[in-house]
Amino acid sequence: MTTRISIDNSNIRKELEAAAQQELEVLELEAIAKAATLTDNEDGHFGSYTIDFETSFSDDNSVTTQGPHNYARDPRTDIYMVAIYSEDPRSGCTFSYVGDPRAIDWTQFKGATFVAHNAAFDKACFDALVERGTIPDGLGIEWVCTADLAAHHSLPRNLKDAAAAALGKELSKETRASMKGVSYEEACAKGMEDELKEYCLRDAQTCWELWQALREGWSEREQTLSRMTRDMAERGIAVDLDKLTEGREKLGRIIADAVTRIPWAGKSAILSHKALREKCAEEGIEAPASLAEGSEACSAWEEKYGNRYPWVAAMRDYRKANALDKKLAALENRIHDGNIFSYGLKYCGAHTGRWSGDAGFNIQNLPRGESYGVDMRGMLIPRPGYTFVISDLAQIEQRVLSWLAEDTGMLEQLTPGTSVYEAHARATMGYKGIERLKDADPDLYRLAKARVLGLGYGAGAATFQRIAKQMAGLEVSAAEAQAQVSAFRRSNPKVTALWAKLEQAFRINIGKGSFSLGLPGLRQLRYYNPANTADGITATVQGKRCSFFGGKLTENITSATAREVLADALIRLEDAGYRVVMHVHDEVVVEVPDDEHQINAMREVHEIMTTPPDWMEGLPLEADTTIVTKYAK
Repeated sequence: MTTRISIDNSNIRKELEAAAQQELEVLELEAIAKAATLTDNEDGHFGSYTIDFETSFSDDNSVTTQGPHNYARDPRTDIYMVAIYSEDPRSGCTFSYVGDPRAIDWTQFKGATFVAHNAAFDKACFDALVERGTIPDGLGIEWVCTADLAAHHSLPRNLKDAAAAALGKELSKETRASMKGVSYEEACAKGMEDELKEYCLRDAQTCWELWQALREGWSEREQTLSRMTRDMAERGIAVDLDKLTEGREKLGRIIADAVTRIPWAGKSAILSHKALREKCAEEGIEAPASLAEGSEACSAWEEKYGNRYPWVAAMRDYRKANALDKKLAALENRIHDGNIFSYGLKYCGAHTGRWSGDAGFNIQNLPRGESYGVDMRGMLIPRPGYTFVISDLAQIEQRVLSWLAEDTGMLEQLTPGTSVYEAHARATMGYKGIERLKDADPDLYRLAKARVLGLGYGAGAATFQRIAKQMAGLEVSAAEAQAQVSAFRRSNPKVTALWAKLEQAFRINIGKGSFSLGLPGLRQLRYYNPANTADGITATVQGKRCSFFGGKLTENITSATAREVLADALIRLEDAGYRVVMHVHDEVVVEVPDDEHQINAMREVHEIMTTPPDWMEGLPLEADTTIVTKYAK
């Protein structure tokens, strides 16, 4: 195995449990040494507590529709219960409270750490109670999220499944589900008060158990990234309200016009698949298999028949305009303090540690460019007196793959200003020209791009055909695709060797409880219960059973390592005093003062982004860095 990736074949859960037990034993020995005077918890303060708020919710008043910030502050939201729990192994003391948030002395928690399962939600509730005067301001509370902790360990994020996976503990969420649309007073009238208290306290206790079982495997660096993610998303980004209003009005007109051109409007739902099939049968054409947003089959059907049948074009306009308007409505629902948009973002949203969208709005997947004259990305703007510096790491995963595989031939070609695609053509496809490949031979450049994007993770000929068309605009025959697959594998022995070594590592762990791949730095990728199944070799990650092979495992560690590059840059940007308002994949959006120093700021941000972490010496980084007055990509 390459020295840049380590393999841990031990059972992860047993290791974590043993580490936690060792910590308890050390603390118990310390307690014995001090014990004579320790009859209660020292100064009455436990240091860290788990906390869980219970709130009223309904279809039109929920975290999903409004985001945590606005939901917690909505007058309709009753924050009716809180459970707080802690244990101190030194003294044997336990702190436990469940009940009305107004009936507890919050000053006793000054300077404490609150641990919550989904800290973004519980912190939003806490902050809303501070604003209402229920909780005094200035307590200096630190927040930790066990949902993030579980995701870091590649366990499910939700409390129910995380408890089952990490603790072997079964939880029921039926009590919470039964409260939808029900006020606390109504629940108490039904005799549910004790049930709700038991449910709320049980969740806080389970959160405590998760924290104790898994915390030793969560580095300070990763906890910092978890906190930074939560703070950034809550701090939010400004919105051009005029453009938002104008965009929704435009889309409203397009939707209304489309409805007048759809034959079954007023008789059936506009997106009724049954009504659509009946109309297609009447016209003698096939119907699309799906009307779902992003459906390739539906898009191809609309492209095929849109010019021949006005009602097909109307369906396309209605579907696309309506989907975009829903995104704008979701953005609008989350705006507060005039024009600030707080969004959700999941730390370790993917198994690889990459971030992902959250809370009913995916900030990582905003529509590109204009659609029907509406540019959603352009609605995100700096706060007054500021501008954006946007820096996007160039072809980071392809660079990381070469570095992980120790492909010195490829790395030597990655000189400053040289794209990965040209470097690949020079290293493996025989290009020797002095001109930029993109200018000298555009067709060879596109083929190199297709090979880099499509073949680094073990794709076969059929997949390469599709990727070549989608990513490079190339029409490749089946025979040519197979020839390119074979040529790539012959000319990239370091990469194919990495596939083989990772698959071998997986296979020798089949039947064991778990194994992990150690990344450069401190983090690991964890795989639980690897097995041979009808679907090939599989393992459980984040609660899902997935298939793996050498190329897929290589993709995992490459994406995970690229995430480490971005994560390191995010920490260094914060340490340098820069305010990151959002990051998307390998791109950061930094808000800097709109003054004479902005050029220097851009240069410093660029330098930080293109400096690899200390533990990744020799990784050649490039970034596109610009100053803009609105978000654009």
